[in-house]
Amino acid sequence: MGVGALIALVAGPLIGALLIVLTNAPLALLNVVAGIVYALAMPFVALTGSYVYFDSRVREELEQEEAPPLLPAEIALG
Repeated sequence: MGVGALIALVAGPLIGALLIVLTNAPLALLNVVAGIVYALAMPFVALTGSYVYFDSRVREELEQEEAPPLLPAEIALG
């Protein structure tokens, strides 16, 4: 999860810096592009965090019982 967050945090500014060096576009436009890349990458960090949370929750709940022959499709909330 840390690697995904690091990539999301670095992607926007890195692309913005590369565009500044490689293009003659106005800086305000390049800043908007870098912000959009950052904004599009951050939901993937949230999805990864959710996946890690539910994976660890399922693993913890299944440790408490004897291993069933098939894994359950749902976890009871509550």
